[in-house]
Amino acid sequence: MLWRFYVAARRPTTRRIAETIEAWDDDRRRGTANHETVRRALRGESVGAWQTVEMIFLALCEIADVDPEDTEDDDVDRWNPPLTHIERFHRCWNEAVDEAPMPDIPRTRSERAQQRAAEQAKFEARANARDSWSTNEPPF
Repeated sequence: MLWRFYVAARRPTTRRIAETIEAWDDDRRRGTANHETVRRALRGESVGAWQTVEMIFLALCEIADVDPEDTEDDDVDRWNPPLTHIERFHRCWNEAVDEAPMPDIPRTRSERAQQRAAEQAKFEARANARDSWSTNEPPF
């Protein structure tokens, strides 16, 4: 799952990821990761502590302009609320620690805005199509 966000960030160098983390103030940075730690995490050579992996994940989200609190549209079903990217990533991290399964590229904030605008336009078009008073044609 970390790889998805790495690709979404357009494959930044491990040094850039580490520099992004280092640039954060201490209140925001709950862990550290040098470029070698980032490299090992991306290659899957080590799972790492949650605080470290979370910082790498958040740095990739920042570089990719992806909101870690956004949800994925395909993650919705009737019985379970959608998971945010960070929640889904935490679940995957737990599975990796426990040596279990893995999941696609998250959307950017601008893609999310475009999708919502398209959904709104589609909704409005449907609403106008159902309104028999909005056309000159007879309703039957």
